[in-house]
Amino acid sequence: MICNEETVWTKLKTLVDPKEGNDIVACGTVQDVAVADGRAMVKLAQPETETFEHQALAGAIEREVGMIAGIEKVSVTWDKPESKSTDVIDHGRDGISLNILSEADTVMGHGVAEDIGYGEFGPDPITSPEAEIPDEPWEGFPPVLQWDIDPMDASIESGESTVQLLDWHFEIWWQKHPSKLQYVAIQAMHEDEMIEEQARKHPVGRNVVVNLVYDEERNAVVSVYGTARDFRPFIEAFQIGCNIQLPEGTEQVTTTAPKQEMQA
Repeated sequence: MICNEETVWTKLKTLVDPKEGNDIVACGTVQDVAVADGRAMVKLAQPETETFEHQALAGAIEREVGMIAGIEKVSVTWDKPESKSTDVIDHGRDGISLNILSEADTVMGHGVAEDIGYGEFGPDPITSPEAEIPDEPWEGFPPVLQWDIDPMDASIESGESTVQLLDWHFEIWWQKHPSKLQYVAIQAMHEDEMIEEQARKHPVGRNVVVNLVYDEERNAVVSVYGTARDFRPFIEAFQIGCNIQLPEGTEQVTTTAPKQEMQA
């Protein structure tokens, strides 16, 4: 059976937004739908703040749309909300906010074991082969293109998106270098199982991070590195989240299909 976008839109209208009391299509939560080669791609509107609501909704969409005959895989994406300047570090997923400490409020305090190298800001740095001014930019040869990337430089094209594949949430940040290279940072998060009917959220730092470099001229990832044991799901999330178009006649090979399908 061949499924089309209209079928997916109809199914999405059966999902109700609990905050609005109406279906997610009527509320404008669903921004776009595409169907190709048994794969349904649902784009959600950008959330106003970083919350769990889109993540929970993505799971419901995957479950319901995945039941449609002819749909083998469902991916849900959305653009991350614009970051706002604040004097508080908000670790959104964990529900923990940490105030930025001033120099006078540092945890180490003053005069802690100074005789063995521990001062106000911890131990003295280990000696290494570095210049007298290690933070100065490299002006020699060969150039290091990665060092040109700056998340704070608004003049360089960059963006953020979120992709859900199965029960994993991939937070993606990218920036395009003028030399046709795209530098990408991907963080994968996985929700804990329910314990005593209450969801446990991840503590700070519990995630998997991968960085990659994509060559736009050769349409290929030329470098990938990070803490993951398997980089393939990250490559797939990058292709979806950064809207990397597949060449004509090319079929994406997924590594994130449901386990029951993979065992069949």
